[in-house]
Amino acid sequence: MRLKTEHKDFKPIIEPQSSRAITEIPTSSIAVGNTIKLNLEKVRGFLADDNVSMVGIWGMGGVGKTTLLNEINNSLQGGDTIMGFKYVIYLVVSKEPQFEKLQKEISEKLGMQSHSKKNDIFEFLKNKDFLLLLDDMWKAVDLPEILGIPLPRHQISHNLKDGGPRYKHKVIFTTREDDVCARMKADKKIEVECLGREEAWDLFKQNADEGVISSNPTIEKLAMKVMEKCSGLPLALKVVGRAMSNKKRPEEWQHMLTSLCKDIKTTPDMEESLFHILKVSYDNLSDETLKECFLSCAQWPEDKFIKVSDLIMYWIGFGLIDDFGNIGEAFDKGYDLIGNLNAACLLGLESSRVAEDYVKLHDVIRDMALWIVSECGKKKSRWISGARVDDLRQSSKWEAVKWKETERILFEKDQLLELLSYENIDEEDQVSIAPTSPRFPNLESLFMAQGQYDGKLVEVSIPFFPYMPSLTYLHLYEINAKVLPKEIRVLVNLRYLNISYTEIHSLPPELAELKELKCFIFRQRMFTTRRVEGLSIISRLPKLQVLDLFGHTCLEADDLSLLKRRVKAIGLHVTSFKTLGLLKDFPTWNISLEGLGHSMPILRFCDLSCKHGGEGLMNLSINDCGFEELLINGSGASLKHIKLDSLSKLKQITWPKTVPSECFQRLTSVSICGCDSLRSLSWVLHLPCLRKLKIQYLAMEELIDPADMQQASSGLTTFPSLQYLRILDMPYLVSLSRCPLDFPALSVLSMFRCPNLKKLPFKPSIVNNKFKYVIVEKKWWKGLEWEDTTIPSHLTKFFHTGIFLPTF
Repeated sequence: MRLKTEHKDFKPIIEPQSSRAITEIPTSSIAVGNTIKLNLEKVRGFLADDNVSMVGIWGMGGVGKTTLLNEINNSLQGGDTIMGFKYVIYLVVSKEPQFEKLQKEISEKLGMQSHSKKNDIFEFLKNKDFLLLLDDMWKAVDLPEILGIPLPRHQISHNLKDGGPRYKHKVIFTTREDDVCARMKADKKIEVECLGREEAWDLFKQNADEGVISSNPTIEKLAMKVMEKCSGLPLALKVVGRAMSNKKRPEEWQHMLTSLCKDIKTTPDMEESLFHILKVSYDNLSDETLKECFLSCAQWPEDKFIKVSDLIMYWIGFGLIDDFGNIGEAFDKGYDLIGNLNAACLLGLESSRVAEDYVKLHDVIRDMALWIVSECGKKKSRWISGARVDDLRQSSKWEAVKWKETERILFEKDQLLELLSYENIDEEDQVSIAPTSPRFPNLESLFMAQGQYDGKLVEVSIPFFPYMPSLTYLHLYEINAKVLPKEIRVLVNLRYLNISYTEIHSLPPELAELKELKCFIFRQRMFTTRRVEGLSIISRLPKLQVLDLFGHTCLEADDLSLLKRRVKAIGLHVTSFKTLGLLKDFPTWNISLEGLGHSMPILRFCDLSCKHGGEGLMNLSINDCGFEELLINGSGASLKHIKLDSLSKLKQITWPKTVPSECFQRLTSVSICGCDSLRSLSWVLHLPCLRKLKIQYLAMEELIDPADMQQASSGLTTFPSLQYLRILDMPYLVSLSRCPLDFPALSVLSMFRCPNLKKLPFKPSIVNNKFKYVIVEKKWWKGLEWEDTTIPSHLTKFFHTGIFLPTF
């Protein structure tokens, strides 16, 4: 706490930023074809042409526009290939763009504060050389007015007349519509066309089993015909090829060909024909549960990165993952399902995020999933996800009868409440004031998250429960609501309820009437504890299996005991030793400890969960407690995140030699702050999956004790997965390690206010890393001592302004 007090008034350091290197975008391991290469050369020619300022790349969905844009970005990596641009900014716009979010993303990429306005962006960029890459544009965008981007202009301009400077302002965008290119006034257009027969065949074989195809002339002939039905569309070739990758009999290939021929003949519409082709991969999924899991991914908005933990909890809430002993088993099942969907080329894994896992649907795959859900377009209102409220309200088709077929709604905006309160409209477009029947009689799922109006949170009420008698899944995440109304009692079919990060301060007695409720999630921001009335009601829910009060007020020990034999996963905020003593009898999931005194000098990891060894414990946070030692024992098989804050008495984190090396195999994030007595972090060397390490306000002189460097000296790679290293406010720190460390995956380095640290233990191989940001004080950086001077000269390319980190 002493260090935190000394530096509590620190201010962000903003320094001029050097030229930014390009952030590489992960791409498929499958080789890029000639079509992409030829188009890439065209674009690079346009980038070198002073008379070309804006380029539009257009073509149908799934044809490879995003792949081309990614290759353009990656081709500007390093050396002289950056072509004179100081900044290269890559944004995904989407069908329903969130321009405030895009402005924030631009600010972060430029090294500005994340709350910078469009005028700030404009002033920053107007006299700089930049390239803006915009993916997935559906409508023309006024770049200066909407995003603060100075309009691209030809380099032959009025500036030449007065000898003024010339700046390279260029934009490249992708779109499905040629008309968008015209409206954006693109100087050059490139139409990305489908692949020719030879290149299509190569791509198809790369995704299917080429060995099986070439081993049987009959299969090869059938495979060629199946490939031709994909019409040269890269996405279709990948998806269908992947669907056939485990087919080894001619009969299976013949069945696929017959299915494709039948569907395409009856569907003249190009987009719908594509859906029929892609649907074969969906049809090929092993069971109905996997199919339902895939379709549910389409509930998230287009181009949305879906956090894997959120997706798995969605599947648990819907009962798609139901038969599990503890939450660790449930998440293992979820990861297995995601792996199967990824193998089928239906769900993409996002590998560039730190500490958390994300997935994403290709927008065409998402459209196909919604087409399946709508019974081939016959029931388009069956699922509603992220649509504009005004569009729905202005549609003459949205009378009450349409709402009757709606089964799922997902909104991340406050406008949902306005939509839900919209009166029924009769056949004569008159408002019906008599609620003679439920407005949403078949609604099963309502997923709602807080939005903003002009940056201000809007307080909402929740008046609509009586109109949703069939609701089984209710997600009210971060909405600014203070009351959970007693009308919730009508939701007798509800199985999942999430009211996390709300202002709700009491639970109504009527909650006890939810006899089918299996999952209740009521998390709170860490260490903002407030008393919530009525929590004892939770113990009276007869079918409750998953309970999470992480970071929240406590459940009384007596009420907790009533749940002992029922719950399969529990998350708790623990403030008493009596409650702490009960944890070893529960399958814990998320645990936060706060304010525990000094009567227990050693905290044993094995005491934080039931006798199964903590197989389900995923998140552990400890704040302002008197423990002197944290003893690592138990399996820790599921643990992903540890946060230690303000533990002034903590002297050591002990990893006994008897603990197996595979302990904490999934721990990805460690954050340690304000632990003045801690003298070493050697134990982190045992974490093979650690991606994110944050350290602040520690009094230690050396992070890694020399006596614990056997791993480094034995030739094993140190920190094999660490991507993000952030060290702040450590005035006594002299060394991270006396031995050189590997850091083969490090991409973000952030260090501030470590005045006595003069060396960094990087090996020369660090220059091969795919860095994104180096965020340091330049004066301190220049004073570092290096044995290999190529390291600092290389890392300087990735300098980023200030201490404000982009969102990862």
